[in-house]
Amino acid sequence: MTDELLDRIAHLEAKAEALQEALLRRSDELRRIQEHVCPSDLVVVSRVCAGLPLAKGAYDPAFWRETIDVTEAEIESTLEDLWLAVTPATRGR
Repeated sequence: MTDELLDRIAHLEAKAEALQEALLRRSDELRRIQEHVCPSDLVVVSRVCAGLPLAKGAYDPAFWRETIDVTEAEIESTLEDLWLAVTPATRGR
């Protein structure tokens, strides 16, 4: 192999390693985000990262899943969100 070819291979290996390290850093960032945001915020972050338009809010029809099943967990989180919407001064307390 020529020196030029060996240099090119070394350059590409270094570039691949740098890209792999960047990917690992980004994966760690996304895992940390996922651990700390609510499900609706995670949907917003995912849409932004995918280049999709943002919906108008957590209850935008684009986020709705069609089902006739209601679970207690969905009712509780919906009520909490609604109370936060009508009492914004208490957020973060």
